[in-house]
Amino acid sequence: MPYHVQPRASSSFSSIQRLYSYGERYSDSSEGAEAGTRLDTLRDKITNIAIIEQLLCGRRSSDDDNASIIVQLSFAGEGMIGDGEMDGESSQCLFLTPESSLIEEKTSTNTNTNIEMNMKCSQSLPIPLADSRTNRALKLLSFAYKRKPISKSLCLTLNPLLINRDGGLFDNLPWDKWSIDPLKRNNDAANNPIEKKFHLGKRDAYNRFMGKDWEGRSLSVGNLAARALYLLENDDDQDSDMDVDKDASKTEINESSMSAPAPAPADSFDQAATMSLAQRVLEIEIKECRMAVAEVEEQLAITQAKQGMYDLDSLTDGELILNFDILKSKMQDVENARESLNEREEALENLLNRKDENPEDSNGTSKPGSNFLTDFLSAIVDAQKSEAPYRGAIGYKPVIDSKEDVYKKSILPYSSPFELMNEIIEEQLNAEVVGVIIEDTSLFTGSTIFGGGIVLRRKGRKKKISLDGEELEFDDSDDNFGNLGIKKGEAIIVECDCDEAIGMALCLDLRISLDEAEWQKSQLNHVAIFQQKNVGTDKRSETSMNILPKLENEIESIIIASQGSGEQSQNTKIQKPRGEEDVAFFGSSQDDRPVFDTENPVNSMNQFDEMNDGDKAQLPSRLDSFKGELPRPRVLKNARLKSNRDDSAMEPLDELLLPLIDESVRRQVLVRTAEAKGDYEILDELDRVKSRRQIAKENYEIAKDEGKDDLADMWEKEAEFLGTLRADVTQDEGSYSTYMDRDEWYERTRQKI
Repeated sequence: MPYHVQPRASSSFSSIQRLYSYGERYSDSSEGAEAGTRLDTLRDKITNIAIIEQLLCGRRSSDDDNASIIVQLSFAGEGMIGDGEMDGESSQCLFLTPESSLIEEKTSTNTNTNIEMNMKCSQSLPIPLADSRTNRALKLLSFAYKRKPISKSLCLTLNPLLINRDGGLFDNLPWDKWSIDPLKRNNDAANNPIEKKFHLGKRDAYNRFMGKDWEGRSLSVGNLAARALYLLENDDDQDSDMDVDKDASKTEINESSMSAPAPAPADSFDQAATMSLAQRVLEIEIKECRMAVAEVEEQLAITQAKQGMYDLDSLTDGELILNFDILKSKMQDVENARESLNEREEALENLLNRKDENPEDSNGTSKPGSNFLTDFLSAIVDAQKSEAPYRGAIGYKPVIDSKEDVYKKSILPYSSPFELMNEIIEEQLNAEVVGVIIEDTSLFTGSTIFGGGIVLRRKGRKKKISLDGEELEFDDSDDNFGNLGIKKGEAIIVECDCDEAIGMALCLDLRISLDEAEWQKSQLNHVAIFQQKNVGTDKRSETSMNILPKLENEIESIIIASQGSGEQSQNTKIQKPRGEEDVAFFGSSQDDRPVFDTENPVNSMNQFDEMNDGDKAQLPSRLDSFKGELPRPRVLKNARLKSNRDDSAMEPLDELLLPLIDESVRRQVLVRTAEAKGDYEILDELDRVKSRRQIAKENYEIAKDEGKDDLADMWEKEAEFLGTLRADVTQDEGSYSTYMDRDEWYERTRQKI
């Protein structure tokens, strides 16, 4: 649920007031500027904490609270919990701890270049990892923890470990709602929003992770011309520096300099090579223009064939007027394409003539053509400028790389896939990650299963205006960037796995927030000692994967059971989550399964209303046909607060459960909801498509209320009989082939015999 918050007065607000008064007193000094920066940082921190409290706990801490309602944790390390000598009794965990309980000590090892760091904490929170995700989670966290730039090839190898997981951070980010769309490409011709499944935001992000539109590596025409232009500019800068050095040397010449040979000039870029590159770029553009001409000529021919306009002289005036707009549009496209082709052919001819007029000098450079090349390449870059709202956007020209993209970001741009994820969030979603959370996701009493999340806050749109000849930049908070209803300040929690949340926290240097009540319930009071090796100056340590601090002491008194195994954890309520690769879950078996789930545990409205959250969560969890994710307790709590006991509001767990229960009960629930909303169109539709089994059940209830027991028994038996005919009573009639059902005539005849 989007949330907008303003900073409030709190115990920390007095610090803001002191900083503000300090900044006012020294506003013209460096101390005042520093105080203003500290003020902004503290204000943002308090605002972000308030957002996290509201979204995670449903309320914000007040002055009446003795302490904050959330706990700020940091990553401590990884290790095993349980009896390692027994199979299945140990669990790989990540450990979080408050900074107040962490003591850091450095101990030298036998070598002079390596240092071992021991960290001891009195309180910690173990986060067990699913067995199927342990290896890739530790690999990703190692790079996030190290925070050393990595090559493009290595980053592309690691990216699938982050994005190719079901129900993870990449799947849950609001690509369809938050991907900026200033040109309204997600709207049809009538400016109506298109279906979400046709939005390209998630595909754009996936292509970025696969290497599309990588900074400084694009082979598009515009980027090839831009790189050649940057090389020319660097060459000109070197030439000007050499000229200055030559002028200075004329005034100070000594005997030693006269006798010594002149220093070799710095390597300069070959102008002839630049002209050859420009020629190649132009040839590629000419090839593209010829393809474009062929395409529009084909479209013109197709249009003429459809409209019968091959021979314009044979058409009447009425036919010409009727098809004038279509014909004019297609012919104009052909003319524009041919004109573009002629321009590039003339430019290529001029370039070849200029190369003949300016042969290379003795040093192998061609200085006279420099200005022409610069103007020519600049024209290509300007013509290829992209209107793409972000990198990798489908349907736009590639973004033209800047000098920084070419010379810096193209080499070692990111330290881990989490850093690339954050860049995509900032550019494509126009948002910032203001917090990271860990929460209990279990709907079953007596167990705790941790899940992660990141807190996104929408940024405003940067705009520029001119006042009195001066250009000013401001943040437009009312511009939604083409996203209906999404404006600056909107904040949401994006659910993900715990290792993903910790990785984002390490990448952005953020603290991990946890509900204070959950911390008191789940924390371990065992002393934990973590040892980090290879943290010295030894170059071998830079490539070592053994970089995460590792738990050294044993914690055998706690055994963590797996989710859905039917076993209880020992000395803790924490359970290990299941991964998407885990086969068995809640007793599910993949062998000898029927086509449909034959279990039908909910047979009446009363039975449905008597189910609690645990009962409702257990039903889909034990069905093999259920492949989704259960809503978290926080989502249910927020939905109930929003509905305020409104019968017309459907809870998230009920929406998930309805497709899995008896179709007659499902329709009764939908009828009750529609009546509460006053939606008579839905009521008429539900009444029109009633199944025979549902009609029989309703007649049974009516007869029972009227005291007609014999009639009630007859309708009850009829409803049971119609139910035995169906292959799956949880699906609507007609949703699958009727050949899967039993034949009614045959069954009635068989029962009579």
